[in-house]
Amino acid sequence: MKGAAKKILVLVMTVFLLVSLGGCQEEEVAAEVNGDIITRAQLEERMLIFNLLMPDYAQSLEDEYFRGYVEQNLLTSMIQGTLVEQELERLELEIDEEDFEATFQAEVEEIIREYFDTEESLYQKMEEVNLEEVVLRNLVREGYLTQFLYEHITKEVTEEEGRIFFEENKTLFSNPAQVKVSHILVEEQEEAKKIINRWEEGESFEELLGEFSLDQPGEFIIYEEDVNFDQDFTRAAFEVNSGEISPPVETQFGWHVIKLHDRQEAQVFTFEEVKEEALAFKKEEVFTLYFNDLYEKADITNNLESI
Repeated sequence: MKGAAKKILVLVMTVFLLVSLGGCQEEEVAAEVNGDIITRAQLEERMLIFNLLMPDYAQSLEDEYFRGYVEQNLLTSMIQGTLVEQELERLELEIDEEDFEATFQAEVEEIIREYFDTEESLYQKMEEVNLEEVVLRNLVREGYLTQFLYEHITKEVTEEEGRIFFEENKTLFSNPAQVKVSHILVEEQEEAKKIINRWEEGESFEELLGEFSLDQPGEFIIYEEDVNFDQDFTRAAFEVNSGEISPPVETQFGWHVIKLHDRQEAQVFTFEEVKEEALAFKKEEVFTLYFNDLYEKADITNNLESI
């Protein structure tokens, strides 16, 4: 399964960020999915993985609300993993166990590179927290099975479907015009005019900025039609020529003198230029619809929701 190891590692790390601490008894049922049980003990095992790889989160997890929130997210992930396994069984699809083993080893190597110096130190730490390798293996397997089902469900997505998605969502495949600017902010218009005069006489804009500006963020990028910036400021910034400065610009913050450092025009890509990306978006859409339907039709009891 080419490229699966890296994809699954991302899934594994996403799950790690959703795990929390909390006591549980082995006989307690956390959730039931179409008759299959997920126990609180299994949740605790996932929590051990989190403790192993993300010890800095231990203090945050002392907060009861945060702990409950991430625990619920973790259980949702496990419910989804159970649904994937059930669906593969229904479809009578079997993975290549040798390929999974290779993927698992690649995941372990990635974890060692990211968090531990050696394989020995990883397994020593696992032993200290009573974490068996099978728990880590099961987590990786969950991600592997999800990727396997994804590839099966989306394998029939055609180039034409990708093209239609592209035509209907062109804003996803374009880059808006942008400018890189810096500015001097002062309280009065006359101050701004004096700054412009001194710049025209040859003084450095950077030196004038350091001397006068009430705001000194350095250079920054503005995108055309970006609602996060004052629209008067944005409009003026796009009217300046490269290397030049603006006349005084009034905004709610005061008066600005804007210098343009760089400009990039809007880019609109053709389908051929972004074909792979468009196909990936379409496949994601197809799988999301498929899995949401699977989830909605499932008989799921989540016992954490009542806690």
